[in-house]
Amino acid sequence: MPAVETRIRSVLDRFSERSDTGSITFALSTPHNGWSMLYESEKPEPPYFLGSATALYTAAMIMQLREEGALSLDDPVREILGDDVVASLHVFRETDYSEHITVRHLLSHTSGLSSYLTERRADGSSLMTDALARDRGWSIEQSLSAARSMRPKFAAGDPRRAHFSGTNYVLLGLVIEAVTKSTWSAAVVERVIGPLRLTGTWPFRVEDVDRYDSVSPLRFEGREVRLPFTLASLRAQGSIVSTAEDGLVFLRAFLSGGLFDAAYLLEMTSHWRRAANTLEAGIGIARFVVPRFQRPGPGPRVFIGHPGETGSALYCVPSHGLYISGSINQVADPSAVHQLITTLSSVLPPHDTRGMPAAIPSLS
Repeated sequence: MPAVETRIRSVLDRFSERSDTGSITFALSTPHNGWSMLYESEKPEPPYFLGSATALYTAAMIMQLREEGALSLDDPVREILGDDVVASLHVFRETDYSEHITVRHLLSHTSGLSSYLTERRADGSSLMTDALARDRGWSIEQSLSAARSMRPKFAAGDPRRAHFSGTNYVLLGLVIEAVTKSTWSAAVVERVIGPLRLTGTWPFRVEDVDRYDSVSPLRFEGREVRLPFTLASLRAQGSIVSTAEDGLVFLRAFLSGGLFDAAYLLEMTSHWRRAANTLEAGIGIARFVVPRFQRPGPGPRVFIGHPGETGSALYCVPSHGLYISGSINQVADPSAVHQLITTLSSVLPPHDTRGMPAAIPSLS
């Protein structure tokens, strides 16, 4: 694919020249024909923060626990975590739905819970704007307390609605800890990182803040920001550090049955709900659909996987059997990485059925 690779590198070159992006690293691969490429704007390229693409790692562990019979997706979270954790977490129009929230609701972002991290408070600020002004971090209890202070978006389990919320993955992290009798960080190492031999991947904890400078710096509105305690506080919703090449290994395993029963993927991807502009929520996975009016060419429109608010992307193009992993390392504009994905779609051929992953035949 020399011509396509040249066009891909040209797109990535243009984004690396922007003042609002950090260093850029991307790995792409089509396993069916053995093609792959690695782009690095800096050499050697350090690992980067996945941000909310960490959700795929958390979802993989939930599916493993489901396969082991340790939990069901329809288990009420209250039964796993106890009344004290979920009490008054979801009060919508004077009705308390807290005890009705299930594991499935959290995975599919249909709980209705507001995102404690990014939702704006009455004064227009948010926990994230606080963090950008002064990096201090927070506890799980503080994140749930913040969520309690926010009005939910809709009744828990509304079949018509979805809303991406980091609060959902805070709770899923607690579910994993309660069921495994382990910390989330230890569980992800034992269940995902270790078995896949992801040597450049680890969960970033408070104990790891002295390693912060070994990770790609993040940019915000054209300047570098330091967020070690903030990123360590994200845990199950966003604390994984990884590399582009490790991301390809992980995503292929996630979508092929290498981490949990591949039959679950049909359920995880059978129904999509619009949750944020061009982003849709499945169960433990997201789908980005390039708007027709934004697509500059006949390339693919459907990408499944997950983005990160740190500028990361873990996506598969089902119509091409193409896997994409990388980051632009910026936290100012959550849509920026999708601008890149949209531009990349314009340099890809319209269709290549040879590469379609067997487990997800109908997503394109």
